[in-house]
Amino acid sequence: MAATDLHLVVDIGAWWITAVFESAGTVQPLILDGRGRSPSGVFHDGDTYRAGTAALTAGAFRPDGYRPDPMTLLRHGGTSDPSFDPVTAVAAVLAHVAEHAPRRVTALTLVTAHAWSEPALQRLARAAFTARLPQPRVTTAGAALAALAGTRIVLVAVTGTAWPELAVLAGGDGYRQLSAAPVRAPGAPAVDEALLRIAAARAGADADPDDWRFTREVEQTRALLAVQPRAPMLLPEPYQAVVLTRDDLAIAIAAHLDRMPEVIKQVLADAEVSPADVGAVVLAGEEAGLDWALRGAGLPAPITVTDPHATVRGAARTPRRPWWRR
Repeated sequence: MAATDLHLVVDIGAWWITAVFESAGTVQPLILDGRGRSPSGVFHDGDTYRAGTAALTAGAFRPDGYRPDPMTLLRHGGTSDPSFDPVTAVAAVLAHVAEHAPRRVTALTLVTAHAWSEPALQRLARAAFTARLPQPRVTTAGAALAALAGTRIVLVAVTGTAWPELAVLAGGDGYRQLSAAPVRAPGAPAVDEALLRIAAARAGADADPDDWRFTREVEQTRALLAVQPRAPMLLPEPYQAVVLTRDDLAIAIAAHLDRMPEVIKQVLADAEVSPADVGAVVLAGEEAGLDWALRGAGLPAPITVTDPHATVRGAARTPRRPWWRR
């Protein structure tokens, strides 16, 4: 890479954007809106799409105009609202991120939670073109995290908002996913939904899981519980704040973790590898009981990754191939 080139790597998650830029052989975090991460949503008002902290601030006053996760809407092809264009929305997010880069972006990598279909990738390419950015290379979060371990076979565990997910990946020219499965107990509510029910019961509220204000507060409370035993959850008016604890989180996730041994066997069998073949286990984020549940089954001790920029750093290390040659 020439000294004047700039490779931008962006992870637009369900709630937050993190990004790094690579130039002259070094990788540095991109500061967005004065912070290490930025809200991933857009505020939609007619033909205008605002991104970043300004969008979230506008959404606090007009909640119906805020879309917290335009990337998922783009992946699925749209919404029931004909006035909302996911391609334009994601273009606004990408342009907002690129504005913070120190100079013109010459290469672009986007990190997604899961592999995308060809039509979804075409929509993503249109969004990048609209944002006046290069044709993107797309990699999964699992492949990016596996790159941090660097061994031939890696099992990656991601906490997720709904339930934990496991993936087995093989190294080579980048990391290729061999198998994946959610750690999900049939009939049990998703982790965020279970926490929301606990919080709503304490506040005497009718918490709507489709109201992004509630679900965003749950996400932030979970992040705090990873580093402290108790955390406040600020519910929208007229409800009072409540306090959630790690015990509440353990209750919300327990039913799913009971299936961990079964799912580990499943993903290894689907990948046609044995426990002895797995060179590393990477756990993204700290969650109540998840580290303990991963131990056993003859696997290496999990490497817990807590750096919020770890995924994008890993993506910056993988070979830069365009999505049509992945």
